[in-house]
Parts: sequence; C-alpha cells; structure tokens
Amino acid sequence: ILKRPEAVRMADFRSWWLQEHSTFVKKWPGLKRYAINLCTDGAQRYDGVAEVWFESKEDFEKVFSTPEGQAGRQSATNHSSEIVILRTEENVIVDG
Repeated sequence: ILKRPEAVRMADFRSWWLQEHSTFVKKWPGLKRYAINLCTDGAQRYDGVAEVWFESKEDFEKVFSTPEGQAGRQSATNHSSEIVILRTEENVIVDG
C-alpha cells in the first residue's frame, strides 16, 4: 500500500508506478502474479495497493535478499511518503 508524496501529482505517481517501478518488480525471482490497483478517489488515505503473488511464503521472504528485490524496495521507498506491507492469506468467499 503506497501513499505518494504531497508534492507529487496523482498522474505522475500513476505513471511512475505503472511504467517505472513495475519494471523492477517484474524481475523478482519466483513472482507468480503482479497487479497494481490505483485509487480512483483522491480523498482516500492511500493512493494504491500492489499485489505480488508467490508460490510460498519462503519465496516471498527471500526475494528481498536479491538484487532485484532490493531495487524494487528502494524504488518504492524513494517515490512514496508512506509504505504499508501486508502479508496475507487469501480466503475466497465468492468465486466466479
């Protein structure tokens, strides 16, 4: 979950996340799925959330010890005023 710096327009943040930052994350070893969900209402506390899917908890945890993982984290840290990382387990209630 990311919050853009106050001085950054949403259009510029969107462009950075979708075009620049995503190139780092797409290189993560073991990555199974990657989605960026951007807020459509500027009144929300955060500007978007990215979903990164891995086969296992271990694959997720070790990605940040790789150069690709470190580059992705640094990119997010440099371009956000706040970052929240949630490790979750999916519980599907309705499917299809």
